[in-house]
Amino acid sequence: MVGDHFVAPGSGLDLPYRLYVPKTLEPARKYPLIVYLHGAGDNGSDNIRQAGPLVARLIEQSRSAGPAFILAPQAPWGQNWVSVPGAPYLNYSQQQLPESAAIAATRALVALLPGRYPIDTDREYLLGFSAGSAGSWDLLTRTDSQPYAAAAVLSGAYDPSRAPQVAAMPLWFFHGERDTVSPHSTSEQTVDALRQAGGAPRYTLVKDVGHDTQDAALAAGVYRWLLEQRRSAWQSPPPPGTKAPGHPPKAPA
Repeated sequence: MVGDHFVAPGSGLDLPYRLYVPKTLEPARKYPLIVYLHGAGDNGSDNIRQAGPLVARLIEQSRSAGPAFILAPQAPWGQNWVSVPGAPYLNYSQQQLPESAAIAATRALVALLPGRYPIDTDREYLLGFSAGSAGSWDLLTRTDSQPYAAAAVLSGAYDPSRAPQVAAMPLWFFHGERDTVSPHSTSEQTVDALRQAGGAPRYTLVKDVGHDTQDAALAAGVYRWLLEQRRSAWQSPPPPGTKAPGHPPKAPA
């Protein structure tokens, strides 16, 4: 992975990040981008901790199941993706929590990458775990300009009142049945809000599992599912009599 730092315009925040670049890039071809936001335990400035086992497995998938750029920024010390009070971490109100400098910097970095690499802007995706799921929700819902085609969020907390803004987007929630860090009610409340807003999110409650649902998500095929989604598919209305794209039936736990 390429290791670098991004200094966010305005705030001056130094955001460490690692970017996996597929080894073989074909001329005139563009590739998907997966943005991974880590959990709070990987905050820091070493630019290493955030590129842990899940990122390694995403790279393996990129080599075997279809190439993709993989971006893993690191929230610096004192810069949580979202300052959700806890534990246990429960759903929150964005009105009471201003956007973090780390999220603003990540948004600016993602916007720059297609100008530097052959990235398909119709196939940019979010994958967040724990605190990174809250950060993913903030990236999705605190902007009117939506660059992402789909998102998978694992074991997180959210602001369900923002559901109407992303109801049309393909979303997949994972949560452990025995999670005591952030109870699975956070995902269920948000999934319910999305459905009430006309969305059709996927939700997988992982039986007999606590907070760590990363293995379950990968085993369920979340990498391939992300790469199947296209932003243009759900931003354009489907033809009459067809189902909304990107929302297969509920996955088994």
